[in-house]
Amino acid sequence: MASGIETIYTAIDVGTTKVATLVAKVSSAGTMEVIALGHSSSEGMRKGLVVDPVELTESVRKSTQEAQEMLGTELPAAYVGITGGHLTCINAAASLVTKGKSAKTFSQDDVDRLLNSTVEQSDQRRRIVHVVPRSYQVDGLQGVRNPIGMNGSQLAAESHVVVGDVATMQNLEQVVRAAGVNVHGLVIEHLASAEAVLTAEGREAGVVLVDIGGGTSDIAIYRDGALWNTAAIPVAGHHFTNDIAIGLGLPVSVAEVTKLAHGSALLDQVGPHDVIEVDSGLGEHTRPISHQTLNQLLHDRGVELMRMVIYKISQSGLTKVPPGGIVLTGGCANLHGLAEIAAEYGKCLVRVGTPSGVLGLPSELEQSSFSTAVGLLLWAIQHRHPGAVAESVTLNANVLSRLSGWFSRFTPRRITEVRV
Repeated sequence: MASGIETIYTAIDVGTTKVATLVAKVSSAGTMEVIALGHSSSEGMRKGLVVDPVELTESVRKSTQEAQEMLGTELPAAYVGITGGHLTCINAAASLVTKGKSAKTFSQDDVDRLLNSTVEQSDQRRRIVHVVPRSYQVDGLQGVRNPIGMNGSQLAAESHVVVGDVATMQNLEQVVRAAGVNVHGLVIEHLASAEAVLTAEGREAGVVLVDIGGGTSDIAIYRDGALWNTAAIPVAGHHFTNDIAIGLGLPVSVAEVTKLAHGSALLDQVGPHDVIEVDSGLGEHTRPISHQTLNQLLHDRGVELMRMVIYKISQSGLTKVPPGGIVLTGGCANLHGLAEIAAEYGKCLVRVGTPSGVLGLPSELEQSSFSTAVGLLLWAIQHRHPGAVAESVTLNANVLSRLSGWFSRFTPRRITEVRV
């Protein structure tokens, strides 16, 4: 960024459970100040797909209008998170040979042209979302991280390419625009979350990020500092809640409250006769439920999810979890006992990742459920202004004064890490 210039960024995390809007001001020194935020419950989104555009538009409008009122002016075009089973990935390679006999210095334009040639987009129903470099070679020199400014006659790149369904992405873009905000770009949510919760050391060692949202669990695998593979699993927080609702005959809203207040994926902490009094959904009446049955339902779903995660890791070509282990994030990551299940099935270190470990965020934003929203801001900064890094994050006084009610419903129990 040019000296003395401040840039405003908007990020909108349109999830199955909530819509979170964050607006940040970034100085030329790399200081990021969150200057507005908005939040609403999400209606009309399921497993990353827009199922009711009218309802979802209203959800997005409520969130963005709250942020706009705090900002005092129209929101800049937003970076919007996207996920779902329609996203697919491939690893592709291409090379660029310079004309003439003499070597030349490779420029940013050369690198951009090379990356754009790593995959041909012939299917009009599919659209490239990201082309993420994995490695470069300059005249056979392996492992080049940044070829810009290097001399050579041949530049080769291997990239991770993420492709999505055009209609699905257009539906989401249209919803956001109908809510009154232009879309600057779509970012897959696991890449965004990775910006917020993973360290450079973790990426270098190799790590698996599992972003467990409401409708999908998104996976990003890193090796040698670069993105290796991405995937989405159609099992997430709502499935845990639905299991409780069906298994114990509870309304979904009561099942969600019960999960957060009493649920655990561990089976050795309650006895067969332990009961919990829960809202019956019929006025002021309550009814008893088996605490053991509650935990068994959560345990079984947790085991299924982690088995699917391990399977996706094996599909990427890895025979075991990388040395950096598994990092859980997203709204369901703090379910008690889930990290222990992940450690058992992955045979690795597992931790719950929040943005705080990387950025020194204020405690109000130190929640795994906001990893994507914070990560979208960071991704925007990095990709609109290569080399710029938000070195610290603050909240201005206007934002601080309104945080209490904004975050009150999203304060899960905190878990650090689990070792096997």
